[in-house]
Amino acid sequence: MNTPVTDDKAAYALSVKGLTVKISGLVALNDVSFDIEPGKIVSLIGPNGAGKTTAFNVISGYMPPTAGTVTMSGQTITGMSPHRIAAQGLVRSFQRTSVFDQSTVFDNLLTAFHLSGQCSMLQSLLRLPAFQREERRLRQLTNDMLDFLELRHRASEMAETLSYGEQRRLGVGIALAAQPKVLLLDEPAAGLNPSETDDFKAMIRRIGDSGVTVLLVEHDMHMVMSISDYIVVLNQGQLIAEGLPSEVQQNANVIEAYLGTGLKRAEA
Repeated sequence: MNTPVTDDKAAYALSVKGLTVKISGLVALNDVSFDIEPGKIVSLIGPNGAGKTTAFNVISGYMPPTAGTVTMSGQTITGMSPHRIAAQGLVRSFQRTSVFDQSTVFDNLLTAFHLSGQCSMLQSLLRLPAFQREERRLRQLTNDMLDFLELRHRASEMAETLSYGEQRRLGVGIALAAQPKVLLLDEPAAGLNPSETDDFKAMIRRIGDSGVTVLLVEHDMHMVMSISDYIVVLNQGQLIAEGLPSEVQQNANVIEAYLGTGLKRAEA
C-alpha cells in the first residue's frame, strides 16, 4: 500500500496495533496490525477460521482483546462499548439484514435519522416550530438517502416486499443514517445474486466516494478485487499479507492459504 510514513495515528481512519485474542487457550488473533487511510475501501479476507469475525468483534467493541489497541482518527476505542464506539463514528452493519419488515422503506430510514434528532420529547409532543423544522430536515435527509441507495421507487412499500438485495441496501442505509466516519460491513454480498452483487458494489463505491471509510469482510473474490483500494489477509489468526489487490493476487502466501485456483477466477 502507498501508506504515508508517519507515526501519527490520527492520520489513519482506523489503526489496529498488536491485536491478540486468546479464547480458552486458543489464539484467535496473534499480534495483528494494520492501518486504514481515510476514505478507503479495505477488504479483510481469509479462509474460514482465519480470525476475520474476531477482528470485527474487537474493533466494534463486541469482544475485548487480550492485547493490542484499536484507534480511530487517533482516539483509542479499545474497551469501549459498541454504542460508545458507534457514537465516536464507527458503525457496523451485520450480515443478518436488520430492517422493520412491517414499516415502509421511507419510515425505516426516517426512524434511523430520528435517532440523531436534537428536539426534546416536549418539543415533539407539542409539535413546536423547532420540531417542525427538524422534521423537514430529517425527511429531506431520508429522501436523499433513498436516492443514494437507489430505492426511491420503493419508498412507500413495506420493507418485507423488497428483494433480499434491496433489503441489504436498506440495512446499510440505516447504518449510514448514523453518519459514520468508518463503516464495517460483514459479508455484504452473502446470498446476493450476480445482479444484486453488482448493485451492492456500486453502492459501496458511492459510500467510499462520499468520504466514509469502509472495512468489509467478504468471501466473494470478484467483489473484493474489483472494489478494494487495499486488502488485508488473515490466516489462522495471523496477518499473512496486505497490499493493493494486484499485489495480493500475486502473493504466494495468499495463493497457498486462501485463493488457490480461485485466483484466476478472481482476476477475470
